[in-house]
Amino acid sequence: MAGKKKRSISEINEKLKRGNAVILTTKEFKDEVRKGAKFKLGDVDAVTTATRAVTSGTSAMLLVPVSRRGAFSRARMLWLNGVPGFPGPAPNERLDCRDTLIYGTAASKYDPHNYGGGHLFRDMIEGKEIYVECESIDGRYFESHFKLEQLEFARMYNFRSARQRYACFSNLKNLPSYIGSPRSIFSHRPMTVSGWMTAHGSGELNPLNNDPLLRAIRVGSKVLVNKVPGIVVGCGTRSEPGHIALAIAADMFGMDAEFMGGFRTSGWLEQTIGIAVPIPILDQEAIDTIAAALDETITFPLSDIGDRLPLYETNYGEIWTNADLEFEFDPDKCIRCSQSCIAEYYCPMNAIDWQRKKLDEDKCFHCGACNVNCPSGAFKPKGGDYKGHMGLAHVEGLDTPLAITWRLCDRLRTIKLTEYLKEIMQRGEFLLVDTDFMITYRTRVKS
Repeated sequence: MAGKKKRSISEINEKLKRGNAVILTTKEFKDEVRKGAKFKLGDVDAVTTATRAVTSGTSAMLLVPVSRRGAFSRARMLWLNGVPGFPGPAPNERLDCRDTLIYGTAASKYDPHNYGGGHLFRDMIEGKEIYVECESIDGRYFESHFKLEQLEFARMYNFRSARQRYACFSNLKNLPSYIGSPRSIFSHRPMTVSGWMTAHGSGELNPLNNDPLLRAIRVGSKVLVNKVPGIVVGCGTRSEPGHIALAIAADMFGMDAEFMGGFRTSGWLEQTIGIAVPIPILDQEAIDTIAAALDETITFPLSDIGDRLPLYETNYGEIWTNADLEFEFDPDKCIRCSQSCIAEYYCPMNAIDWQRKKLDEDKCFHCGACNVNCPSGAFKPKGGDYKGHMGLAHVEGLDTPLAITWRLCDRLRTIKLTEYLKEIMQRGEFLLVDTDFMITYRTRVKS
């Protein structure tokens, strides 16, 4: 087999069905590469990649039960737990349900700073009851409730998923426009000119860094979205060479809430999702491409948070090499701040319960905001504290390193997603899709 120059998807699928396919996670593959391994065609059948990150562009189309049949003809507006939804495109005239589009970044009218579409999606996955309000075109209001299991249709769409590389941000210019309105989705609090840096991207684990020419990831490719099967429908918005994103779709039934949820920033509400993608090894070029995509070789711009213009370049090795991926809480160090907990206030996932001295591990994104903001050091990276920091980025062109104070990628759960995809592939429960018959979308990417 090692002498063959080209392999097929059907050949790998047969091995998956027999249970003897060799599947490696990205971490396993690259750990071996760093030890000096030289993989050849036939050594590995597929490599599992992933990213769990703050992801704009998420929405869901739901068929929402509203009232009895014949109660009204059309809906003008709907709200789910206060989050605005947009009826359509099918009016479902005088039926008891409405097609409703919900944006993941939309804010609830009841709690616009803390609850939005991302929170709603997680509540649905967790089986919580959702409150429905509907305004008809004749001005009447209707109320109802539902749980996800009662819906006939619930599908999540993301139009900017698994973005290949994303700029990291720091306040380098201290622009007056930023000082006057220091809100940003790239920080959890206003950034001073004090050597802070926020980090975004899963680096060498990201699917598109391991397949930058889209040789394997195509329209029709099967992926996991929050641990359920989904499909690639094309490139995502703002895709360009070196900065590709994917558009994906997946039914919400059966998703795992651990990999999703609303995310609060100093600017607006965002949401998180987890994507896992298998890269089939069909030729030697696929192996060489994955082997070359290491954190220390994947560069990205460091931009000013005030105007988002890139000023320097660094690499993911500065963010992730030897970084602790998990945070821990020591309740004995909690000094119970007199009025409120600043770590709880800035936690983007509402994972901290100050009164009960508890950190919700299922919600924790491992972003590091608690580590930066807790005055008593009750929160710290597991395995070390980097003297109060999560690591230092040595950026060429800057005299002093920048302290990483916030991470918008959950690398720990990214690794968990690659491991889960490997497990179900080895059990023959996840087969690859032969996309040769599909029209490739590479030519649609701006050059």
